[in-house]
Amino acid sequence: MTTELSPAVTRIRAQIGGVQSGLADWAVELGRQLAGVRGKVHGSAIDALALPAVEAMLGDAERYITGAGFIAGSGLVAADRSYIAWWQGPDLERVDALANFSTSSMDRYLRAEWFRVPFETGEPHATGPYIDFLCTDEYVMTFTHPVVLQAGGPVAGIVGADISVQSLERMLLGSLTALGPTATLVNKGGRVIVSAADALEPGDLVTEGDFTTSLDIGNHLVLLLDPVT
Repeated sequence: MTTELSPAVTRIRAQIGGVQSGLADWAVELGRQLAGVRGKVHGSAIDALALPAVEAMLGDAERYITGAGFIAGSGLVAADRSYIAWWQGPDLERVDALANFSTSSMDRYLRAEWFRVPFETGEPHATGPYIDFLCTDEYVMTFTHPVVLQAGGPVAGIVGADISVQSLERMLLGSLTALGPTATLVNKGGRVIVSAADALEPGDLVTEGDFTTSLDIGNHLVLLLDPVT
C-alpha cells in the first residue's frame, strides 16, 4: 500500500524541493548582492553577480539543470529597460544576450509565464512541461523565484532554472516505478511531467479525480497514485 511516508515519495519531494529551495536561497543572496551595488546597476554587474551561482548549478550533474539565470524587471537597470543574464549547458553558453539591446526582443521573455507569474505575484512558480523555443528547444520544466532587494519591497526580477523532461525522467522514474505502475507527476493543471505508466507521455492531460491519492510535491506539482478502478 502506498502511503505519504513512503521512502519513494520522500525522495521525490527531496529532489523537487531541492531545486526549488536552491532557487529560493539564491534569490535571497542575489537580492542582497544587488542591493549592495553602489549607484546604477549595470548589466555587467548583474552578469558578475549571477554567473558564479549559475556555473555551480550547471556544473553539478546531480541537479540535472540545463539552463539558469536572472532576468531583471523594468526599473532595476533603468526605468524602461529589462535585462537577461541566462546561460545554458556545461559550456555556459550565453542565451540571447542581444535581447538586452532590443525592447521588442526582450518582451518575449517578459511575457513568458515563468517570468510573468512570479514577477506579478511575488511567489515562486513552476512552468511546464513545454517546448523551450527560447533556449534549449527541448521539452522542459522551468522553476522560477522572485528576487527582491529588501524585505517587503517590489520584485526586481526573477531567478530561474530549466530542467529537461528527459532529465526529470532520469531523476524521478525509479521512485515513481517503486510507487506503482501508474504513479504520475503532474503540474497543477493536470499535465503529465513524468509517469511510470507506459500509456502516459509528458504533456498528456489527466484528471486528478481518476486517482485515489494526490500529494503536493513542492510548489505547483502533484503526485498522483493508485487509479480509481
